[in-house]
Amino acid sequence: MEAEVRAMVPMELETGEDGAGRAPLSAELAYAAADPFAVTMTFYCDGDEVTRWRLDRQQLAEGCRYPVGEGDVRIAPAPGAARGTRVRVELLGTPGPAGRDRAVLYAATADVTAFLATAHAVVPPGEERVCLDDLVSRLVREASPASPEATPTFPVEDHLPR
Repeated sequence: MEAEVRAMVPMELETGEDGAGRAPLSAELAYAAADPFAVTMTFYCDGDEVTRWRLDRQQLAEGCRYPVGEGDVRIAPAPGAARGTRVRVELLGTPGPAGRDRAVLYAATADVTAFLATAHAVVPPGEERVCLDDLVSRLVREASPASPEATPTFPVEDHLPR
């Protein structure tokens, strides 16, 4: 069994007030057994990476069936769509270069649930384990400067739900 799975999922980005318009956007969903509680969602536009978010795997699965989330990530079946056919993902953050602090995206529920089924085959829900030694080592390695003059930086596009 693979320890990591990835899938490209076509999405639509709400572009106007009250969902007046939508633009196509590609998202890569990634799951790794080494980070068993998270799904990484990387967004691409015209082949270029735009941003990356880390979502709670369980929240993503539940959001395909009913509304979940109170913080930076809110997921729910899309209103107005045929029951269960679309999922709505709302991401809240700090304003970026374009001044936007909120993105609303839509994906086919079947695409998201197919990806999650593959992720659940890697690590079934309830069987997630984290080795604290590995986690601490990774965090120290990521925070340590490469040279004495270097200052550690953390990617702005890597968001965790609050």
